Amino acid sequence: MKNLIFLVSLLCGISTAEQPPKVMTKVEVVLQSPDAPAGSFAAKPKVFYRAGNRYCRIEEAPDPEQGIHSVMIVNEPDYWTVNLFTKTGRHSVDPGPTFNCHLPILAYGSPQSLDDETKEIRQLEFGQEFEFFKNKGATAEKGPVLQTKETTVYRAKVGTAALALFTYGTPERPLAVALQREGKSDLFWYSGYGQVDFDPKLFAKPENVKIEDSKP
Repeated sequence: MKNLIFLVSLLCGISTAEQPPKVMTKVEVVLQSPDAPAGSFAAKPKVFYRAGNRYCRIEEAPDPEQGIHSVMIVNEPDYWTVNLFTKTGRHSVDPGPTFNCHLPILAYGSPQSLDDETKEIRQLEFGQEFEFFKNKGATAEKGPVLQTKETTVYRAKVGTAALALFTYGTPERPLAVALQREGKSDLFWYSGYGQVDFDPKLFAKPENVKIEDSKP
């Protein structure tokens, strides 16, 4: 009887774990930086989707000059990089042992080759902004008026870097994330942020695209 109860509990746990999320976070941002002059591709809007740590999606603006319109789709452990211009893409599998997708806001370099400070900065991710600053012990302060909006600001230090999250509205949502480091300032402006109904099609294998599998 005990074995039967254990089996039923295990199956119920598996069934619950496999249920897709009900909502996802959609984020639209624009980068303002010395490395992203106005009118450049780097300064064009990007759209991010996140549902927990399994589902992530990045949509970049078209870049006709380079012939690239990039979309990254993550449905752990599978992920696809797609060029919508050429209708081609590549499929890869996360080798594990953990299966967590990441959307770093300040995505400097490759995680394998970075110093500890930069790795910590990369822990600030789209869709998890409040968690990052809360974990750093940041508290709400009255912020400046930005884009005609009264803001609240959360501040954190990571080594030589100063980070700030500016929020507004009810419910509270991000307006901007700022980084000051080594005399340089980067600022991400949020043109959209909120939860929407989860759409599994956004995280599925892309249709009408020629997909190649990456070699292990």
